[in-house]
Amino acid sequence: MASHVVNVTWPTRDNSIEMLEIDSKSVAEKEEHVLSTTDLLSAEMLKSPPAPPSEGGAGGSAGELRSIPEAAAAAAPPPPLDPRAVAFWGHVSDNAERYCAATCSAYVFTVVLVFALTLALGPSFFPFTSEVPLYLRGHVTRERMDALVVAKERANLVLNLPAVELRNSVPSLGGGRESLTLEIIYVAKAGSVLETKNVEAILRFEDKIRQKAGFADRCLKTYTDAEFAVQEAKDWDGVDAINNQPHECAVANTIFWACDPAYGYPCESLSSRPIGILDCPKRNATCSRGDMLVDHAFKDAKAQLYSESIPNLRTHDGLNAYNFLVLTDSEFGSGNPVARAIRTEFVFGVPFRGFSNINDDAEGQSIELRDWLYETYNEWLLDDQLDTDEVEYYFYGHENFYLAINEILARDALFAIAAMFFVLFYMAFMKASFFLAAMGVGQIMLSFGPSYLIYYAVFQQRFFGVFNVMSVFIILGIGADDIFVFLDTWEQAGSQHDDLGSRMAFTWAHAGKAMLITSLTTIFSLLSNAASSFPAIRTFGLFAALLVLVNYCAVVIHFPVVVLVYQRHFAGAPFLCGCVRKLRKVARRGFKIDPVSRSDFKATKEVSVDGTALYEFEEPREPVSSRWFRASFASFIIGANVGIVVAFAALLVFLGVSCNDLRADKKQVQFLPRGNNYQAFRDKKPRYFLRGGSIDSAQVDFVWGIDPDQPIDREGTSDTDTENLGSPVWDASFSLPEASRCVLAICQAAQEADGARKTGGFQAYPIASPVVAFHDFVNETRGRAAWDEMTGLGANHSLFREVFLDWAADPDVQTKQRDFVYGYLDADGDAAVRFIVAELKLTLSMQEVEAGEAIKVWEAWEAWFQLQYLTSPCLEVRQYARGFQSSFEWAYVRDVLVKEAFDGIMLSVGLAFIVLFLATQNLLLSFYATATISFIVICTIGSTVLMGWDLGILESVGFVMVPGLSVDFVAHLADSYVESRRVDRIGRVQDMLARTGISIISGAFSTLGATMFLFFPQIVFFRKFGIMIFMTIGYSLLWSLFFFSAIVSTPLGPEGDVGDWLVLARKCKAKLFAKKPEPSVEEASHVWK
Repeated sequence: MASHVVNVTWPTRDNSIEMLEIDSKSVAEKEEHVLSTTDLLSAEMLKSPPAPPSEGGAGGSAGELRSIPEAAAAAAPPPPLDPRAVAFWGHVSDNAERYCAATCSAYVFTVVLVFALTLALGPSFFPFTSEVPLYLRGHVTRERMDALVVAKERANLVLNLPAVELRNSVPSLGGGRESLTLEIIYVAKAGSVLETKNVEAILRFEDKIRQKAGFADRCLKTYTDAEFAVQEAKDWDGVDAINNQPHECAVANTIFWACDPAYGYPCESLSSRPIGILDCPKRNATCSRGDMLVDHAFKDAKAQLYSESIPNLRTHDGLNAYNFLVLTDSEFGSGNPVARAIRTEFVFGVPFRGFSNINDDAEGQSIELRDWLYETYNEWLLDDQLDTDEVEYYFYGHENFYLAINEILARDALFAIAAMFFVLFYMAFMKASFFLAAMGVGQIMLSFGPSYLIYYAVFQQRFFGVFNVMSVFIILGIGADDIFVFLDTWEQAGSQHDDLGSRMAFTWAHAGKAMLITSLTTIFSLLSNAASSFPAIRTFGLFAALLVLVNYCAVVIHFPVVVLVYQRHFAGAPFLCGCVRKLRKVARRGFKIDPVSRSDFKATKEVSVDGTALYEFEEPREPVSSRWFRASFASFIIGANVGIVVAFAALLVFLGVSCNDLRADKKQVQFLPRGNNYQAFRDKKPRYFLRGGSIDSAQVDFVWGIDPDQPIDREGTSDTDTENLGSPVWDASFSLPEASRCVLAICQAAQEADGARKTGGFQAYPIASPVVAFHDFVNETRGRAAWDEMTGLGANHSLFREVFLDWAADPDVQTKQRDFVYGYLDADGDAAVRFIVAELKLTLSMQEVEAGEAIKVWEAWEAWFQLQYLTSPCLEVRQYARGFQSSFEWAYVRDVLVKEAFDGIMLSVGLAFIVLFLATQNLLLSFYATATISFIVICTIGSTVLMGWDLGILESVGFVMVPGLSVDFVAHLADSYVESRRVDRIGRVQDMLARTGISIISGAFSTLGATMFLFFPQIVFFRKFGIMIFMTIGYSLLWSLFFFSAIVSTPLGPEGDVGDWLVLARKCKAKLFAKKPEPSVEEASHVWK
């Protein structure tokens, strides 16, 4: 490079002026004298003469050099600062330490208050729960379902009667005993699970389960109701209080058992009970577990016998075959004796040692049983205990599952802490200050205190769930973005204002407005969640919106005094021994971040001495990052604007087409990754066990005895309280003797095969009904005439009671009907039936059917059920037999979730347009910004489809948040565009990028980095939530910086007053109310003629 001499005056550190004759090689020699931001000065640029203005407009083309007078002429003068604001912030600056201490104390006080109230009041003040209340509390399906749940609890509670009245009780007595299950699925890797070596290995494994400490005490016991009364007098010791014999554990629901000869059937018979494929050498005595044999020929013959039988629940053989089939995979049967999978269910219950009966500290017994089951078996079973490689097993228990979820949640919470520290160190690096970073992140996290107090005290919310916890990642991103905007504006203001009062007044006015726009759009988007029908989503939206609001208040009230304290005491202090400054120098030189115009510097004089150009410069007009965005990046955007718009349009079309493949998720909610035992169980059970008796089949419940018009009273309850559901409303006119004929007719008709109602017929899908079983008993023992006499209008109540209690005295009946008959004490003190339930499995799988199809089935059932009361025998006894069918609540949940997701997106985008329009007052700019937000939403949804996601509960929640998360960056750019003092679009784009570009980059990287920690938790919702936020922020960064900047730099972008609604309003007003000119004499005469 040829040496070119130019005389420049520089401000030194002691504020004196020094003239220096330099060339392009001498800049480095002055590095010790100039201010820190002048070390990148390019002498080659200084020697360039001013360029004439472009003919295309005042702004000129990208990269074009303009003289200082021309640059000043291209922009309107900055608006003057409010002297009151300057005086106010000057006062705050002088007392910054006191104000900072006051605001910090206020935040700390609210957090300490929340912590103290949590310790003092416990869950009543901070009721955190891992349950997700995604239900429609007011929908008829939920009303009926909750009424049935609560009715079972209430009816069982009043049936713990004194000993003298036990004989008169109904068979549901004791049905309220707390019982927990441990279910195990065995799957053969090849062949059949029933091969002899597999059976022997499974038996050894199940023996280990029974031998665990505490099993004999906590397994469900086979005792009679009468024993409870005698047992109340002493602590439970596992011994029959009447016969003084140790109680046996109830037989597990398993095929790995042998028959009990005490039932009177040979083991080779289909009628043998309990069901099983093991042989028992005893023929006249009870066969204990140690006596059972694995006989290859007997086992195969027994399996063949069960596989060829047709279930008929009216016979013992049919009942046994049915019970066997529901424990084997769906392909076993119809002559196929090969079982790919089987399942075993162990049942545990109360009371146990140390407690008198089931009501002795019932809650304590329940908790102890739950904890024992989890601590004894969870870790032990996770370590493969099966001594064969031919079979794999998966285990599950409802309480175990939620305890495991809570344990995993506690571990996954550590990733939130890691994300917080990432934002802390990232902010410290970017701003070269641990003080600013620590105060900023502390301010963000302390926002939870006042937010929760408002949430609890003002909005009276008593629920805090997993979704609410996820808001920490949202506020980390939004809060960091606000802080970067504020600090970047503060740095830019430093070149224009010398005193701290003026500088802070400028920063507060400009940054405050920009943050208000983004905060309002995000708040409105989150509040669209607050309008959800689902408590979990509604409370999340409300709490997250409060967090954003409190954070905004903090960043405009608390953070300014933090910055003033920093400027007074810590500014200029070395950060990490100057390492960061050296890294920045390397990065700047690597990216060749040099000034491209003299207008980047604030010149005070331009004179000529002896023909030599002499310039006098002060501090550079903008930080280095702003100069790079104004010059290099803006040049690229403006030069390639059409190509950028076309490229993003192609991306939009591609991902938009992918959105057409979005389908509602028909599977159950996935909480854990595929490799997790509990998730594998939840996946494999519906895969292998979708027979008519499977719990994964859709089910219809028929209920009589609860008011069908208003089944439950919700007064005094909250829809966020998953424990207090309300009180059942009993049907005072219900009478089982009169209603029995009607109930029997409905139950028998319900089993008939029907495609619309998805019933499979009596043989494969029988109904479980106490009235059907009681009717069969009466016919077998008393005859048809007795049934006719004791049921229907004019029923013989005393005969009905006698026969009913005779039937209920059978222990086998009590075991099978305990979940279907519920009683109470009548006015005379006698036990009576309060309500009854019948259950029918359908051919419909809850995991494979779409919500719309399931809703049609529900409507078919509702119409069918009402139709039964229009004909005999229900027509005559309608007042005594009012009932309802309860089913398919989950279908309506799925349907409403999908609808609310898209309604929420549209509402969020619409509200974003309103906020942007009010802030920018430019219709065209608001339209471009809103369109950009819509495109971000489309790209995010399209990407999830390409990743194989369906629209389930988790996705529906996440999609509603996308508009709120995607609005920040484009809103910052739109605000900077209208705030530019230039009138041409090119100049505005340069100002927009110079002012906001680095803030967007910093905010995006902080959010992306924090969100990456959500890729590692085990909870699938956290992972999906993290991926969704990551994609949203990534697309927001690309669409805002590239597409939005490009489209407003094309001739389609507004410049001057184009799009200004005030200008448009004045023009419209002028046209509407303009006075028409008076016609001339010639025109008037012409019209007259």
